[in-house]
Amino acid sequence: MSMRRVVNIGLSLLSSVVFFGCSAASEPKSCDISGVSAADCDSVHEMLLPDALPPSPGNRYADDEQAAHLGFSLFFDSNMGGGVSCATCHAPELAFADHQSVSMGKSLGNRNSPTTFNAARLSVFFWDGRADSLWSQPLFPIENPAEMASSRLELSHFIAQKYKVAYESVFGPLPDMSSWPSSGMPGDPAFDGLTSDVQTQVNRVFANVGKSVDAYMRKNATSGAPLDAFIKGDPSRLTTPQVRGLALFLSNQCQSCHSGPMFTDQGFHNEGFPSLTGAPPDTGREGALKVIQNNPFNLDGPYADTQPGFVKPSAPQINPTDAGAFRTPSLRNVSLTFPYGHDGALASLVDVLTVHAPSMSTDDQNDLIAFLQTLKGTYPVPPWNNWPTPQ
Repeated sequence: MSMRRVVNIGLSLLSSVVFFGCSAASEPKSCDISGVSAADCDSVHEMLLPDALPPSPGNRYADDEQAAHLGFSLFFDSNMGGGVSCATCHAPELAFADHQSVSMGKSLGNRNSPTTFNAARLSVFFWDGRADSLWSQPLFPIENPAEMASSRLELSHFIAQKYKVAYESVFGPLPDMSSWPSSGMPGDPAFDGLTSDVQTQVNRVFANVGKSVDAYMRKNATSGAPLDAFIKGDPSRLTTPQVRGLALFLSNQCQSCHSGPMFTDQGFHNEGFPSLTGAPPDTGREGALKVIQNNPFNLDGPYADTQPGFVKPSAPQINPTDAGAFRTPSLRNVSLTFPYGHDGALASLVDVLTVHAPSMSTDDQNDLIAFLQTLKGTYPVPPWNNWPTPQ
């Protein structure tokens, strides 16, 4: 029997059953829709988006409202990066992405900017996973010469000059910076010549900026999508093609990598996706491992806050499969976050499926894309969903 025939049989039950309700009364468990196995039923229930965000490891200020407002201002302040802000590559009107293959900061980068929507629900960041927390992630672009091209010393002075009151209301008094050089970071004589105590003070301000941006990005989460309502028992939230697309998603084992409420295993895989014409080879995860291990702002470092239940992670180990491997992207809001791939070489979801599932028919492609549309949530509530109101 064809997959489409099986799904149509299941659709005849729409008016009388709640889909994907697994039976707890008998073993083995079964699903209430024909053609969906018990294992698939469990997988679908695991896709349900929880109401609450997970805690932010290493950041005790993550749910502080004042920290979120400071981070909100910093996210959109182009003066923090000499004309470039976080919003340069993560614009609210573009689903907090930029719809470019690779992003332009101070110069053209070499990777695509993922959306910041629901970043607080992830545990690894960047395409290569070189940041292990949402508060350490913003620190990289600040000092990246292709992005903001600033430095932790320059940022510290900027905070003291423009955000002193807001910063100190959350993190306490700023250190005396009167003798500090105007700019510098590790590797620069200006920073390397400072005493270890002053370097620690600079790094603490730097880390706290990241923690405030994390607090803002936790507000930048979309709500449940039509699929979530469907899983909860409202069959009217998915159309017939979308239900067929869900069946295709399961039968093609897409959930083996795109699993859980964020539709990602947060692992790293080399799927052989194409790169932009002329792009140099990208080592992906392999090139990130030493960065993680040597980063003082990782979760094993001195700037991670100790919190109840927080266990410092083991250092990531080198794996032969890490060469050219990239993080499995989340599929939440995927219809809004084109183009696709680590360097945006795939313009549309059709292009992704053509590469990823070349034997899939056009009709099945359309149904699967219709299903992916059901993962689009509602924008965050004001004021977090847009540019700050000018003061």
